[in-house]
Parts: sequence; C-alpha cells; structure tokens
Amino acid sequence: MRPLIYSEFTRLWSQRWLWLVVLAAPFLAYLQGSYFLWISSLGSSISSVLFLFQGLREMLFLPCNIAVAALVAAVYTEPFRSGQLRLLFLRRFSRGQIFFSKLFVLQASILLLLLVLGISLAAVGMLRFPQEEAGRFWPLIGNAAVYYLLAYATLAGISCLFSFIAMYSRNVTIALGVCMTYILVSLLFDGLYLKVASLFAAWPYVRDLLAYVWIPYMQHTGLNEALSGNASVIWAIPTLLLLHAVICSAIAYRRFVAEDYMY
Repeated sequence: MRPLIYSEFTRLWSQRWLWLVVLAAPFLAYLQGSYFLWISSLGSSISSVLFLFQGLREMLFLPCNIAVAALVAAVYTEPFRSGQLRLLFLRRFSRGQIFFSKLFVLQASILLLLLVLGISLAAVGMLRFPQEEAGRFWPLIGNAAVYYLLAYATLAGISCLFSFIAMYSRNVTIALGVCMTYILVSLLFDGLYLKVASLFAAWPYVRDLLAYVWIPYMQHTGLNEALSGNASVIWAIPTLLLLHAVICSAIAYRRFVAEDYMY
C-alpha cells in the first residue's frame, strides 16, 4: 500500500488551498497573540508556555475543525464526485486498501497541520510574551504536550464523523455545510443537551458521556476537565472518541466499498 499512500498524499498536498491553510497558521497565531496581549493589558498575566496551551484551546473547536472538514471533503467527497475514483478503481488495489490509505493520509495530514500550528504558537509566544519561571516551565510544557495529544485525538475522532458525512454528501459544498452545521449546533445549543446530561448527575460517567457526545463542546470544555483530573471525564472522552472512530469509519467504509455507490 506504500505507493497508494504516497500517491494519495501527493495528490492532497498538491492542492494550493491546503498550502494556504499552512501559511495561515502563523498569521492566526499572531492574531491570537495580539488578542492575548490585549487581555494581559487588562490585568490577566499570560506567559509564553501558557499561550502555547491557551492559543490552541481558543482555535481548536472552530478553525481547526473547519480545516479538518475541508481535508475530509478533499480526500473523500471531491475525488468521488469528480470521477477520479473510477480511474483509481481500475488499478490493482482493492477498494478497502484505497479507503484505508485515504484514512491514513487524512490522519497524517491533520497531525502535520496541528504541528505547524503548535510551532507557530510557540514562536509567537517566545517573541511576544514573558518567559515562564524556571520551576514551572517543564510541568507546564508537560501539560501542554498532553493537551496537544488530546487535541489531536479529538480532531482524529471528528474526522471520522466528517468522513461518514462526506461519503453521503452529493458534493463538497453539501459536505462542508453539514459539517459546519454540526460544529455550530454543538457550540450554540450546548445548554439543551447539558440539561439532559444533568438528569444523570448521580452517575458522573453517564452524565459526561451525554455532555461531551458533541466533539466541539468536548474540545471547548471537556479537555480542560480531563487535564484537571476529573476521573469520569477522563474515561468518557476516550470512550466517545473510540465510538466515533469505529462506528463512523465502519459506515463510511461500507459506503466506500459498495459496488454501486458511484451511480
């Protein structure tokens, strides 16, 4: 499958819009730095390491998810609707191999974009914010590393959900529209499903499963709870991400390998 992965990776990263996303990361980091400097002027102290953590937290649930939605549409919906897959299916690779090569390239690309954003935030933090005290530097770096790993896990989970959406969308516009609707509903109507979750306050694990079933809200609030040591959240988050990855990927896979799905 190595030639297939290389071919898919080359096709994806040959698109100009993706390089514009890469180039936008330092710009977004700089804008985020300006925002936090304004907050600092109001009396809230932020160090370079805290900015590395807080900068990603503010961009994770909206800009990062939008970038993932665009990646998924480029990997699945666009080749499917443009007819590129018909040519690919004529080669010696099975449909299952093609699907999993696309999934691998998608996850690797998400990781690369997250690393670019993290490096951009680190550079802006070092240049524009005061350095952390020596005694707190390494513990905060460790917390930031854990947060970035959790952030990647949530982006990987939501990419599986978006893959399912992409495989059932008639075009890229519809795929992106449904993904955007999911993100906005998750963030704007959180009070509704939090009320449902509160009914299970006696069972913290069940309550947190219901509260963080929407991944953007999980990114916005749940990751901080997990880092603070909330045991039920620590168990609920991997459960939900694993369910998203297994169920959504399985449904997308069945759609992808169906004999008549292109007609």
